[in-house]
Amino acid sequence: MKHLRAGRWAKTAAIAAVTAMLAVTGCSRAPSGGGGDTLEFFLNMGADTPQYKVMTELIDTYEQQKGVTINVTQASTDYEDQMKVRLAAGNVPDLFSTHGWSLLRYSKFLEPLTDQPWAKDVNPALDSAMRDADGNIFAFPGETDVAGLLYNADVLSAAGIDPSKVTTWEDFDAAAKAVLAKDKTPIYSSGKSQGPAGHIADYLAIDAYTRPELDQLKAGTFVTEPYTGLLTRVETWRKNGWFNKDYTSASQDDMARALADGATGFEFMQTSVLSQALTYNPDAKIGFLPLPPTTGDKPYLVGGEGIDSFGVSKTSTHKQQALDFLTFLSQQDNAAKLAEATASAPGLKSVKVDFGPLASSFETYVTPGTTPVQAYFDRVYLPNGMWNTMVATTDSVISGQGSVNAAVDQMKRQFETLFGQQ
Repeated sequence: MKHLRAGRWAKTAAIAAVTAMLAVTGCSRAPSGGGGDTLEFFLNMGADTPQYKVMTELIDTYEQQKGVTINVTQASTDYEDQMKVRLAAGNVPDLFSTHGWSLLRYSKFLEPLTDQPWAKDVNPALDSAMRDADGNIFAFPGETDVAGLLYNADVLSAAGIDPSKVTTWEDFDAAAKAVLAKDKTPIYSSGKSQGPAGHIADYLAIDAYTRPELDQLKAGTFVTEPYTGLLTRVETWRKNGWFNKDYTSASQDDMARALADGATGFEFMQTSVLSQALTYNPDAKIGFLPLPPTTGDKPYLVGGEGIDSFGVSKTSTHKQQALDFLTFLSQQDNAAKLAEATASAPGLKSVKVDFGPLASSFETYVTPGTTPVQAYFDRVYLPNGMWNTMVATTDSVISGQGSVNAAVDQMKRQFETLFGQQ
């Protein structure tokens, strides 16, 4: 397997962008759809993450078994920008990460996988996110994404907080104050990585809106009051001094280390950060719990298609080999490794997973199926292209560089612009 680390491509011209990518990698490869048993696999993963390590090991095993070559191109912070350029240029990888967007963004470029041997085993919790109105599915789910409030139990215990009792925003505020009183950071996040700030808004927004207000969003009207409310909550956290002082320079890796080292009480992020934290401190007492409700009456998790979801280009000339690779990933041991690497529930019902130190959180909030799992707000209720705006506007509030009203106005303008282009 050849591992190619992708650089940032110029965005002014598709051809120039592709050429730049090849130049930066310093490696040659057959173009997608070229001759020989060589497939290109474009991954949306950080090179230092547990899931990337597991995936490269699985690819090595597959190559040895099948006598094929899989060229891996890896990106994380600019993956979406690179994919936009490649799709526009018609240079679609044989296999690529769909990272939550197999249906809404990528399905027209993907081979339908409904007839694949593993398709009937997909976790039903993923149906609304990954299947179209006819029941078609377009990606193999290596995990069922789950997100909520990540926590360090030792930090909370030292502050006199039982995480299972944090079920309202009043409980959360009291816990944050208690953690700060112990000279720990109540909420750790990353302003350097392209995502964590947006996740905070994304997780809060899905329950900040009532059902009629969500219907208005889907019909093309941006309702400002709920979004103003959630960003006001975030602003209050900043004014209270609850965010990490190094927020602007902190990376997502720093988020994992903060949980591992017992430097923070809470984080708003996917459970993959817990998996990363355990690589730094296997003895860390960490877990996750549902988010307190805003308009609903029960704490909830956020979930859907995860980062370990992969599709096959419908124009690939290596289609059968690519489909065979997905079948290989669906095997019990391989599928379990993918889910365990991100500390996530498996994407297939029949797959058994060892959650290790995180077993208590999964057994309490996921396995019984009694905790509501809400869809990612931006994937269902915002037009395609809003994610970067969510990140930027929330970041401006956390960093104090912008006001809540300015952030909401920017969201509204971008919503109206992008919705009109659909």
